[in-house]
Amino acid sequence: MIPAGPPPASTLGTGNWIISGYYQSGASILPYSFGGSLVNDGGQVSGVFHVSSSCFGNGATDVPYTGTLDSKNTLYLMSSPVDGQVLTLLGTLSADGSSISDGIFKVTGGCSGSIVGGTIADGPGASFETVAYRVPSLTGSWTSSSWSPVAGGDEFPLSEQLTQAAAADAHGDYVLTGTATVTGSNCFTQGTLEDGSFVSGGIGREIIRMNDGSTVEAAVTLDDGGANTRPRLLLNPGSVSGGNCNGPIEVGLW
Repeated sequence: MIPAGPPPASTLGTGNWIISGYYQSGASILPYSFGGSLVNDGGQVSGVFHVSSSCFGNGATDVPYTGTLDSKNTLYLMSSPVDGQVLTLLGTLSADGSSISDGIFKVTGGCSGSIVGGTIADGPGASFETVAYRVPSLTGSWTSSSWSPVAGGDEFPLSEQLTQAAAADAHGDYVLTGTATVTGSNCFTQGTLEDGSFVSGGIGREIIRMNDGSTVEAAVTLDDGGANTRPRLLLNPGSVSGGNCNGPIEVGLW
C-alpha cells in the first residue's frame, strides 16, 4: 500500500488556535497568551487573534494579522498595529498542521514596551516554552454531572450538543450553535444557544435561551488539551436572568 502524502498546503494549520508562553520583565517571568483564527491559503496566512494583555484590550480587541508559511513549514506572523503594539510570531508548523514548535513571539511598541517570549532558562534543566496548538472542533456532545442553576444550590446533570462553525467570522470567532438539556431542575429543562455564542482561541461565551423564558450566559474557557486532544470545556462564571431562577450559577462541562 502506498502511504498517503502530507495534507495539501492550503489546509495546513487552518483552524482555531491557542498560543501561550512567558516573557521576562526584570526578574519576573510572566505568562502571555493569545489565540483565535488561523487561515492558511497556499502559504499565505491570515486571521484574527485576541490577546490576554491589557495593552491589547484583555482579549476584547480584534488583533488582525498576516503572514507566510514556507516550504520548510516555517511560520511567520505579524499583527496590524493596535494602539502602537505589534505582535510577531515565528515557529515551525508540524507536518499535520496541528502544533507549532520552536515558537517565539515578540511584542514591540505601545504600553507593552518590548516583550520577547520563547524558551527561557529557569534553573538547571528547566525552561518556559511557547506552546501553540490547533484546538479540535467543539462539535459533539458535552456532559457535566455538577451543574447548579443557583450558586451553592443543588447540582443537576447538564448536557449540550454543540456545533462549531467550520470557518471563523470577521472577528476570528467560531460561532457555536446547539442545544442544552438539564435533568431534575425546577428552573428549566432545555434550551437553545443564541447569537453571540462563540469560541476564539481558549475563550468564548455561551448564551442559552431556556424553556422557562430565562437566559443563561456564561464565559467559555478551554483547558489545555493540547494538539489533537479534546480540551475540557468550562462554563464559568455565569448567570441566569428571567424565568424561574435568577442569579449567579456554577457550571462545569467536560
